[in-house]
Amino acid sequence: MTSNEREKATLVLGGTGKTGRRVMERLTALGVPVRAGSRSGDPRFDWEDPGTWAAAPRDVGSVYITYAPDLALPEAAATVGAFAKQAVAAEDVALLTLVFGEVLDGRNAHLGDGVQRALGRQPRDFSDYARDAAATGVWNV
Repeated sequence: MTSNEREKATLVLGGTGKTGRRVMERLTALGVPVRAGSRSGDPRFDWEDPGTWAAAPRDVGSVYITYAPDLALPEAAATVGAFAKQAVAAEDVALLTLVFGEVLDGRNAHLGDGVQRALGRQPRDFSDYARDAAATGVWNV
């Protein structure tokens, strides 16, 4: 990244949301210029309105991408990919930071202890649960 690119703002998509707001605060604390991309922002950015995608990344050096409602949804990769292609093709973004590839490919998957803590028992495989529930007749019409 060149020094000129470092001086440009980082666009934080979802910059007024739960995750984006924290990213904006952290970058600001580090002295990084930031711009919030949101439905109420100026310029406006809305994942559901591709007409808003062009203005938000103009003259930024990088983009932090969040996708609401959830980056793990099947349509997320295509939608975020379409935005990325548009931004890069317009040469608006020198560096486009896409983290969703690592979310979707399983590299970051790990076992947690949430079931143990919440229910006081070891987690069960879903197929075992489904078989046991079906055997009770609960889903019979």
